[in-house]
Amino acid sequence: FAGYLSQVLKNYTDHACDGEYVSLRCPHRTTISIQSSFYGRIVPSHQMCPSRDPHSFATLIKEDVACSVGTSLQKMLDECQDRRSCQFLINSRLFGADPCPGTGKYLIVWYKCRPNEYKSKVACEDDKLRLSCKKSMVIAIYSAVFGRTQGDSLECPYQNLGMPMI
Repeated sequence: FAGYLSQVLKNYTDHACDGEYVSLRCPHRTTISIQSSFYGRIVPSHQMCPSRDPHSFATLIKEDVACSVGTSLQKMLDECQDRRSCQFLINSRLFGADPCPGTGKYLIVWYKCRPNEYKSKVACEDDKLRLSCKKSMVIAIYSAVFGRTQGDSLECPYQNLGMPMI
């Protein structure tokens, strides 16, 4: 059980260079939960994903190391979110318009393995949150957030800060 729990609570990172396959996998009874993703190049190719071109010194001089694609997170969510595993070939066409043609790019993806069965609890500021489970069961906190995030539905009313209600 402890080994399974450590696999579920672990943060995973995987990467693949252009022309390679990325492969994300989660243990039985869990699914992929994408946390973040990057596609592009921010380090020189001699540090990550070296060029396969024999004339790489010429390309190294003009290599773009400030290149990123803004669609990588959405693409990873579309391809892998809530699946037990996913695998696909990495290339710039997968992510839309290439912001730095001629520069070899790579994908880095951060994910967790979310249990298929889980409960979610919400407590507003100054409230107490009580967690309990059946006898002989264990509580494992998969993730926790304090505050509001953009786009979330308002589950807690705003505090009255002495300002008039509009």
